[in-house]
Amino acid sequence: MPDPPDHRWLILAAVLSGTLVGTFGSSLVNVALPAMIDDFQVPVSTAVWVQTAFTLFVAVLMPVFGRLGDMIGYKRIFVAGMGLLTGASLLAAVVDSFPLLVVARALQGIGNATTLPSVMAIITHQFASHKRGRAMGLWAAVNGAAHGLGPVIGGYLTQGFGWPSIFMFNTVLAALAVGAIAWLVPGDTRRVAQRFDLIGAVTMTLAAILLMLNLTLGTRLGWTSPLGLGLWAAFVGLMVAFVAGERRFRPPFVDLSLFANRRYTAAVGIIAAQFFCLFGMQLLLPLFMVRVQGRSSGQAGLLIAFLSLTSALVAPVAGRLADSLGCRRLCMAGMATIAVAGGLLMLWQTGTAPWQIMATLMVLGLGMGLTQSPVAAAVTFSLRREQLGVGLGIFNMTRFIGASLGSTVFGVILAGASITTPLTAYRLDFSLLIGVALGAIALALSVPSTRPAPQTA
Repeated sequence: MPDPPDHRWLILAAVLSGTLVGTFGSSLVNVALPAMIDDFQVPVSTAVWVQTAFTLFVAVLMPVFGRLGDMIGYKRIFVAGMGLLTGASLLAAVVDSFPLLVVARALQGIGNATTLPSVMAIITHQFASHKRGRAMGLWAAVNGAAHGLGPVIGGYLTQGFGWPSIFMFNTVLAALAVGAIAWLVPGDTRRVAQRFDLIGAVTMTLAAILLMLNLTLGTRLGWTSPLGLGLWAAFVGLMVAFVAGERRFRPPFVDLSLFANRRYTAAVGIIAAQFFCLFGMQLLLPLFMVRVQGRSSGQAGLLIAFLSLTSALVAPVAGRLADSLGCRRLCMAGMATIAVAGGLLMLWQTGTAPWQIMATLMVLGLGMGLTQSPVAAAVTFSLRREQLGVGLGIFNMTRFIGASLGSTVFGVILAGASITTPLTAYRLDFSLLIGVALGAIALALSVPSTRPAPQTA
C-alpha cells in the first residue's frame, strides 16, 4: 500500500534539505572570495579554484553516483554524500592554508555530487507521474531560492564573522539534512548484485573532467595553444575508449542505447540550452550594467535579482501545470519566453530605464522558471528503472557542461567581436541567446506531449 500523501511531502522536504545545502555550497562562496584573497594573499586567478574545484567534482561525478544509486540504493548514496559534505564543510571552516581549502572544496563537491541524481530518483519513486511535476517544481523553487539567498547570507556572514562562518553555517545545515534524510526517507529496497563497470566510469569521468577544464581554461591558455590542443586530443581519446569499452562490458556503466531515446536526448538538450543561456546571461548582465550603463555593482545586483526571484516563484506553478498540460507545452512556452526576453534585451541602450531592465529580467526569469521543472519531470518519464540513476546523473552533468559552455562562448564573443560601439558585441550575444532558445523549442517537440496516465510510484 502506498504511503499517505502527506508522508510523501515530508519525504520531499527531507530530500530538498539536501538540495538546499548543496546549492548553498556554491552560492554562499562567491561573495566571500575577496576576503579569502586578502587572508591567504593569493591572486584572483588562483582564488577562483575555490569555486572551480567544487563545481568540477559536482559535475563529473554525478553519473558515477547515479549508477551506484541504481546498484546499492539512492538513500545510502545520498546519506553518505551528505555526511562527506558535512565533514568537508567543517574542514573548510578551520583550514589555515589555501591548498587545504581547495582540497576541502573538492571534497565538498564529491559529497554534493550525490545530491541531484538521488533527489530526482527518490522523487521519481515516491511520486506518481501525475504528481511528479508539482514535486519537481518545488525542487526547482528551493534550488532557485538557494541561489538567490546564498550571496545575501554569505555577504552578511562574511562581513560580521569572517569567511569561515559561511562553511560553519553549511556544516550545521548539512548535519541537519543528514538526520532528516536518514529519518524520513524510506530505506532502499534490496538490489540485485551487479558488476560495476570501473573502466567505463573512469574513462567517462576523466573525459568529463577534461571537457570542463578545456572550457574553463580555453580562454586563458588559448584555443590553439599546444597544451590546449593536447587536452582536447586527450578528451577525444578518452571518449573513443569509453564508447569502445561500453560496447563490450555487460552491464555497461552507460547503456549506449540511452542516447537513441529521443525523449531523453531532447530533455538533455533542453536543460543544456537553458543553462547555456542562464549562465551566459549571468556573465553578461553585470558587465553590461556596470561597463555600458555605468551603474554601481550594488545596483546591478539588485536588478539582476529580479531574474532569480521570478524563476523561483514561477517554478512550482510550472510544475503543477506540467501535471495537467504535459511537459512539452511548458518546455516550448518556457524557451519561447526566453527568446522573447532576448528580443527585449536587444532593445537595451546605455540609458535604458531601471523599470525596463526589471521587466526584461522578469520575462527572462519567467522563461527559466517555466522550463526547469517540466524538463526535469520529462526526463524521469523517459528512462527505464535500470537506467534511472546514471541517466539522471548525465542529465544533471549536462546542466553544468551547458553552463560552462555558455559562459565561455558568450565571453569569447564579447571579448573577440570587432565592435564599433560597446553595444554591438552584447547584441551579438543576445542574438545567440535567441537562436539557442529557438533551437530548444524544436527539441521540445520530442518530450512528452500530454499528461502521463496516473500510476503507482
